[in-house]
Amino acid sequence: MAGTTWQELVIAGSKDAARAFVEGFLAGAQAGGFFGADVGLEPASLGERLRELLGEGSHHAFFAPAEVVASLADAIDVHGEALGLRAEHPRDVRGAHFAFRAEAFARDAAARIRDALFVALPAGVRVEDVSEAEETHPDARAADVYAPVHAYAYRTSGRIAGALPGVVDVRGRATGCDLIHVGALHVDVDRPPH
Repeated sequence: MAGTTWQELVIAGSKDAARAFVEGFLAGAQAGGFFGADVGLEPASLGERLRELLGEGSHHAFFAPAEVVASLADAIDVHGEALGLRAEHPRDVRGAHFAFRAEAFARDAAARIRDALFVALPAGVRVEDVSEAEETHPDARAADVYAPVHAYAYRTSGRIAGALPGVVDVRGRATGCDLIHVGALHVDVDRPPH
């Protein structure tokens, strides 16, 4: 999917109706995409969070290649009103990023962290602001998290940034490693003209 323009489509309506409509559309179109809620998307504003909690005017961010978003928006325009759904103007995705930090006290655990974050990065994805540190203390014997001094310690932090689908892929790998603390996904979109 390198070179493919991805877009965000905000769908207004109930979560269940939006999800059912989109999943049916994707199955019929044999296309892919994902909801922001499924990939740890950071809530955009306090107002949107309150509306979500109160259940009024729920908005759901959906991401897919531009051609899929255009077809989905058309389908919602034609069939969505009966389900209480409305598609807002699609916006181009410029990129995405998330922060991470991790700590391990064994070399094999450090290797798992490195594999999840730094190895085989998808095209268009990069590591930014990375900090890595390894310490060895031959006299220490403990590998326990609560030990005052560890024989080995590895710490890293930074940010994964770049093309949305690749960043989501790396975030999924990082989330699957219980040693990594993963921040919310931030998606940069073009703002519509006023």
